[in-house]
Amino acid sequence: MSNSIGHETMRTSYGRTVEVGRLRLPGLTAPVDRVILDVPRDNPEYDDLWLSLSPQEARELAARLMRHASEAESAD
Repeated sequence: MSNSIGHETMRTSYGRTVEVGRLRLPGLTAPVDRVILDVPRDNPEYDDLWLSLSPQEARELAARLMRHASEAESAD
């Protein structure tokens, strides 16, 4: 994605991919940064999108989301 900033990828112990980053969108007066979380569907056979995390993986994901949220708030 061309507007993606600081994209990070983590893989869970169950093999799921989780992508965390920021998306910069054009705003009316200034660009707007959004925190993005993407869990690609590796198997299109399943309609539901779900993610099972170990406690450590949940903490790692939370840390990544918090870091990107802080960066989005401080973006010019």
